[in-house]
Amino acid sequence: MVFRSLLKREVKAIVKNPGFLVALLVIPLFYVSLGSFMNTGIRSVVTQNTGVIGVVDEDNTTLSRAFVAYLNNTLNGRVRLVTGVSELPGFSTIVVIPRGFGSEALNSTPRLVTYTPLGSLSLTSIGSLPPLLLQGSFNEALRYALAALRSNTTINFYSNATVGLDIKIVYEGRVLDYGRVNTDIGFGIASTFVVAILMSFTMGFATQASAVEKAEKAFELLLSQPVRRVYIALAKIVASIVAAVIMGAVLFGSLFVSLFSMSLSSQLTPQAAGVSYPATSQVIDLNTILFMLVTAVLGTLLSGGLGVVIGGLVSDERTAGIIVTPLTMVMLGLAIIVQFTGLGLNTLTSVVSGLTVAPMPLLLSLSSTIGDYTYFYVALASSLAEVVAVYVLAFKVYNSEAVVTGLQLRGRA
Repeated sequence: MVFRSLLKREVKAIVKNPGFLVALLVIPLFYVSLGSFMNTGIRSVVTQNTGVIGVVDEDNTTLSRAFVAYLNNTLNGRVRLVTGVSELPGFSTIVVIPRGFGSEALNSTPRLVTYTPLGSLSLTSIGSLPPLLLQGSFNEALRYALAALRSNTTINFYSNATVGLDIKIVYEGRVLDYGRVNTDIGFGIASTFVVAILMSFTMGFATQASAVEKAEKAFELLLSQPVRRVYIALAKIVASIVAAVIMGAVLFGSLFVSLFSMSLSSQLTPQAAGVSYPATSQVIDLNTILFMLVTAVLGTLLSGGLGVVIGGLVSDERTAGIIVTPLTMVMLGLAIIVQFTGLGLNTLTSVVSGLTVAPMPLLLSLSSTIGDYTYFYVALASSLAEVVAVYVLAFKVYNSEAVVTGLQLRGRA
């Protein structure tokens, strides 16, 4: 009976907390929306990979014509001859058969140049480009074409014949190299997760730094010391950032070791024959790395300031946890959304990225890829303005009496 009474009391305390009710509202709304965003990204990839393929036959030889005919059969009639890459808007991909294709196919590995239009850049779209998925169809069409050219041989004789791909991506009117885009987007997505997790850690530590002391009745003693309250707030923020960086280093260090072990194991796994993917190793430029560090600093400063505000306003650590949890889930959710949908380069997206900070690394990678940092600068300005506003609010909270008792969010029993 005693345990039942205690349990009933604790459940009531949680359920009656307005912060708990807000969390119940925010989490479903956000993650239902998250599912819609992910579904939109996946649908766009499916549409891209089931569209019509245009072919520009610059070689115009017996072998190249046979290659196009067999490719059309392999893809169930989805191939159309076009005059140039200018017709790209009507196709999911245009394949250019360059001059010399026929002679190269008889002596070495012939190459094709592909152009794929993308409305957004994400790991989903980059990892599922039609040319990558069509590699097997290209190889098969080449083998049939070679066998048809030399009627006294079978297709099995050309089982090692493969086509090399020079993949181009058309985005925002610019023709981009697949290797550069793949490297930049991968780096941007990975950095987005790093920034989101660091922000989550920092906000949690900063909130608890104030809320726990308040619950333990040690906060009044700290505030009574001959030290400006602003310094107390700043000390909690900096300490939280340091703790978050240490926690993040341990987390990502462990993940790196795990992934490195997996990569060593994958080298022992037999690879599929006849599939040659283009090289993707590129170098991240120094400016991008420096801007990425600036983004991470802004993210931790913002989340630390928000954590101090929340910790200063709540009346106990239970309420602090209830409020911070959905906020951290939103940060991580944003990192997941941009992985599936990418980011458009426009003012609205830039401002939203700057205010939420988590998507900024991907925006930075896109800016680096196209060589135009205008929209990233817009996001940077938005983020800086928000950080200043949050710190002004944090200092006002710490200089007020509300920081001692907290706002009475809980209604009367």
